[in-house]
Amino acid sequence: MTRNDGTIFVSIASYRDNVCIGTLESIYNNAKYPDRIFCGIVQQNKIDDESDKDCLNHSKLLNSPLRGNISIIRIPHTDAKGPTWARYLASTLYDGQEYFLQIDSHTQFVKHWDVLCITMIQKIMEKGLSQKPVLSYYPKEISEYDNYVKNESENAKTSVPRICKSFFNERGILSFLGAEEVQTRGNFHNVPYVAGGFFFCNATFLSELPFDPENSYLFVGEEIALSARFYTNGWDIFTPSENICFHEYTREGKPKFWSDLTYNDSKAFNKMLVYLNLNDTKDTKNIQVDQIHTSGNPKYGMGKVRSLDDYYRFANIDIKNKRVRSNFCREGNVASEDEIEKSSFIPNMTFKEIIFQQEWIFPLGTILIILLFYLYRK
Repeated sequence: MTRNDGTIFVSIASYRDNVCIGTLESIYNNAKYPDRIFCGIVQQNKIDDESDKDCLNHSKLLNSPLRGNISIIRIPHTDAKGPTWARYLASTLYDGQEYFLQIDSHTQFVKHWDVLCITMIQKIMEKGLSQKPVLSYYPKEISEYDNYVKNESENAKTSVPRICKSFFNERGILSFLGAEEVQTRGNFHNVPYVAGGFFFCNATFLSELPFDPENSYLFVGEEIALSARFYTNGWDIFTPSENICFHEYTREGKPKFWSDLTYNDSKAFNKMLVYLNLNDTKDTKNIQVDQIHTSGNPKYGMGKVRSLDDYYRFANIDIKNKRVRSNFCREGNVASEDEIEKSSFIPNMTFKEIIFQQEWIFPLGTILIILLFYLYRK
């Protein structure tokens, strides 16, 4: 049962991430009420390898009175199954706190972020904008954090990234482009998209749209499915009116699960296509019947408060022709081919899929075969 005491559960998925230690300390050091913050960490590190530092054991919080507020699941990195699966595991550590925050393990927070988040949720409800609000956005790059903390100008506080553009990627599912910065002036902008690396809302959402334990290796597809699930269950997504945290994006040279491991995401990915009514063939092989949104009100599919068609209309998405009609923030400003190309790397594709999506593969292969045959005959 969800409490009503201002407590916050923070879900943290960490894959071989040495800055997880700093993220954990930033959460508690910058909270106004650190005793009300409860963290659930899923850590996927190399076993017995000091190069992968333990998020909790290397933290000053290990011997702090707050240690009792932190739960951690430790998994060998070779057993990792992607961020969506790790987020499910983190949700199992939830223990009745009033609010739920999901972040990545490379995040730094502003001062009194906890009060800031709760106050925003309360203001949205008081203004009558929504009774089931979700705060979500792609936070600013972590390289801007130090300068932000030093200056803390009002203009910098309310200059917030807003997720505006989406596009259909090579696999026929919607992806989001990087955020456009807007001056909120203290207002809340309703958007159709939720970011997996930051969302905050009342924890009651867990009973309405729980995390699916069978989404192994899913990466692209996580955010659009979660966005549609929130919307169809009657939740409304808003860009925060102020910056709450900063995020490390490229993480160049650091370990990532998609480059460490060999895997196949097809089962989870195809399930997302069915949920989102984007599977042209309606091939539901390997997808349990009770998990498909067309079967009624499945546990892990869409809700019944609003329809999936309502969601696509709201987001300006034409699923019949698989195109985005317009940028949600500005009419007619759709994602350009150049923007899509720069954002189209899909880490959860199998090597075979990456190779065979390339149009030049088949003619090149044919030429090579003919050449080899010619050389053999000679």
